[in-house]
Amino acid sequence: MKNIFLFLLILSQSLLSFGQKNEIDKLKNLIKKDAAFKTIIIGDSLLHNTNLSNYEVAKVKYYQALAYQTNKNYKKAIKYFDIVVPVLEKNKNKEIYISAILSQSNANVYLNNYTIATTQALKAKTIASKYNFTDLIASSNTALSFIYYSNQEYLIALEYLASSESIFIKENKNQELSAVYNNIAIIYKKMMQFDKAIDYNNKSLQLSIKDNHYLGIGKSYSNIGRIYAMQTNYNQAIAFYNKAIEINIKNNISNSIPYTNIGEALLKMNKFKEAEEYFNKSLKIELKNNNLSKIKNLYTTLLEISIKNKNFKKAYNYQQAIGKTTKKILRHDNEEKIKMIENQHLLSKKQQELINTKRKSNNQFKFFTTLTFLLIFLGLFILQRNKNNKLKIEKEKVMLEQRVLRSQMNPHFIFNALSAIQNSLLNNEPIKSASYLSRFAKLIRQNFDFINEKTILLSEEIDALRNYMDTQKMRFQDKFDYEINIFADVNINIIEIPPILLQPFIENSIEHGFKNKKELGQIIINISKKNNHICYEIKDNGNGITKKSKSNKLHAIDVFKKRLKLLGNNDEKSFQITSSDKGTIVNFCLKLL
Repeated sequence: MKNIFLFLLILSQSLLSFGQKNEIDKLKNLIKKDAAFKTIIIGDSLLHNTNLSNYEVAKVKYYQALAYQTNKNYKKAIKYFDIVVPVLEKNKNKEIYISAILSQSNANVYLNNYTIATTQALKAKTIASKYNFTDLIASSNTALSFIYYSNQEYLIALEYLASSESIFIKENKNQELSAVYNNIAIIYKKMMQFDKAIDYNNKSLQLSIKDNHYLGIGKSYSNIGRIYAMQTNYNQAIAFYNKAIEINIKNNISNSIPYTNIGEALLKMNKFKEAEEYFNKSLKIELKNNNLSKIKNLYTTLLEISIKNKNFKKAYNYQQAIGKTTKKILRHDNEEKIKMIENQHLLSKKQQELINTKRKSNNQFKFFTTLTFLLIFLGLFILQRNKNNKLKIEKEKVMLEQRVLRSQMNPHFIFNALSAIQNSLLNNEPIKSASYLSRFAKLIRQNFDFINEKTILLSEEIDALRNYMDTQKMRFQDKFDYEINIFADVNINIIEIPPILLQPFIENSIEHGFKNKKELGQIIINISKKNNHICYEIKDNGNGITKKSKSNKLHAIDVFKKRLKLLGNNDEKSFQITSSDKGTIVNFCLKLL
């Protein structure tokens, strides 16, 4: 029976190892698809598996280094390359070792570490020559050319590219040779030798035509067009850009660059109307691709054209579009941050599960003789470990959320809210705890959204207030209640106000007004409309402004008045506050935007 168990265990480990190798190979394909963020996350998940060999760990980190390099995080990329290169050197697969050195050299170029980069590229070329890896010899030449090009030593850069050219001509590799010709053209363009640059772009074009490489054909036409544009020969430039557009349309290639290039050429010719037409065509493509940074740049250019044409209606529309796109970019960045936190929490949980699995495997040989008894033990062990780890995992999640909120919310409030959540966890109330965590996460998200906004909808402010007060109610165990009364003529889905406007007064009522109060606290918020103003009344039945809370209250009022004064509508004059031992009333009105 024990022999059967050993066989099953070895088989399962072999299948697991095979699956892991497949996952590692997938990282290479993700890099080719420019899925850098996904590569890093999946790589972290694989690295948490203790069954990987040193070489497999190095491969995972190598692909992660390439992902960081794609995201232009060159310092992090070099840190990973420095770890993996010595490990890859010991393996028989010298090709990946040489490729890693060349990538390491490339990252150092971007950080202006030219001496280090040159040493690494020459080392890669020496090893590639030893094993007669012709492609990697050519890649080493290209890397050395890039170093000297970046250091503005163009003639030496051309010499290395000429060496790569000879190799690819001999090997009859047209696409690689086409790329070399494009690089030579770039150097000649930098040297202002435009005739030679065009000549090499044409050589690249002919190779792409020979291989029916339509993407390369379109790029070559665009490259030639740019050279003519640099010489202010805009009509000739536009003719080549149109050729690129024609080949792209014919082969269903979605590329906005030729349209943008034509727009820029027309701008130089002061043909604003025609330029606007081509920028809009480029915009249409990028809207389909949802490329937010390019969309924002195109809207900005169209805004400038509208201003020059004195078409202020269009200018206003483009300005609005820029604002919406900027919000989308900020929202996307915040979502990526939150996603990263969630993934870190998930990886932490997976790591703990893997540790548990390893412990189970080690204990199986010592305590169990039959497969049936092993399964029973595993079930009991998992239940026991899950109970012990539940509080630890939830605590880690709360700590991650605290890091995000530390610079955006009152630290005292965060600490106490988290303490209340922790108490519910210790009381073993998972449903109630999940509800508290959900509400608290929503409050964090609202602060992320509001922090970069000048104004928000009144409906958003009210939703945030409800969320904040519900969180405080949870914290103070329902020692106060609230109600929000909105008059019928107030359309909360249209009216805009500065963000987080009412919350400081609510906070003072809860933190100071209800302190040491035996009876149930009450907060009433009335929102009404008077003439062209929206008016607010905040009432509580707290202790009023005491000596201890006076300095905090006055500071909050001073900050609030300064915010109103910055609006420039004299709204600060409407502010009134009355306080007694029976409670506090705050009144103010804002001019409708």
